[in-house]
Amino acid sequence: MWMIGLVCLAGAALALLFGLLFGRTKRSREGTTSPQALAFAGATVLGFFALFTGFSVAGAWQQLNSARQQTYAESRALTEVYWVAKGLPDPDRAAVRQKVREYTRDVVGDEWAQMQKGRGSAVAWQALDQVRMAADGAKIASPAEVTAKNDVMRNLTDAYARRNTRLADVKAVVPEVVLGGLFVGAVFVVATPPVIGLTVNARNLVLMGFLGACVAFGVSLVVELSGPYSGLVRLQPTAFELAQVRYDQIDAQVTGS
Repeated sequence: MWMIGLVCLAGAALALLFGLLFGRTKRSREGTTSPQALAFAGATVLGFFALFTGFSVAGAWQQLNSARQQTYAESRALTEVYWVAKGLPDPDRAAVRQKVREYTRDVVGDEWAQMQKGRGSAVAWQALDQVRMAADGAKIASPAEVTAKNDVMRNLTDAYARRNTRLADVKAVVPEVVLGGLFVGAVFVVATPPVIGLTVNARNLVLMGFLGACVAFGVSLVVELSGPYSGLVRLQPTAFELAQVRYDQIDAQVTGS
């Protein structure tokens, strides 16, 4: 949060600098700029900036929500693996469930920290592979156990697919061309008023400072939203923490029965 505040202060300072530099021109002192020119220039620059800001925020927020849904889909698949493993023979059932717990723990711990740096965890990959090997090596005999193993493998395949999507989302950020357009628009927004004739006085400088802070806040918000697993506004491993709670509930049901 302090970073956004610092950026807002920098934006206000930049706007004040533009006001001091360009607000002392002859046109500014005499106020010779026509109202039509002022309206056209202001509307054009503001519309440009609003377009890029709105597009960037909407796109980043949509990506954030999509990534969140993927984490819950993966956690549901893991919970299903844990549940249907009850139909496996006793030694294999315990092994599969233990491996599922280990993988979930690795995602919450090591991998989540790695995703903030833009990559996945090799340890988590190995843990998920261990789940597959434990399920694939289950020694089944009855038709019910065959069905249970097939259900485990089907849900495990879904977990792999969801994991791949989650790791792909790590690098899903706002395109650089959009961010570039946003920065250009921000500079034009704070530079236009003094350039087209805003005079230097205390009231106008206060307004310029406020404008610069608002523009800087918009830019910093887009940057912080760019990437669902990094920045100030990022996803937490809530879905997998809930899966861990669900594992305990399933075990408690088995013990109670």
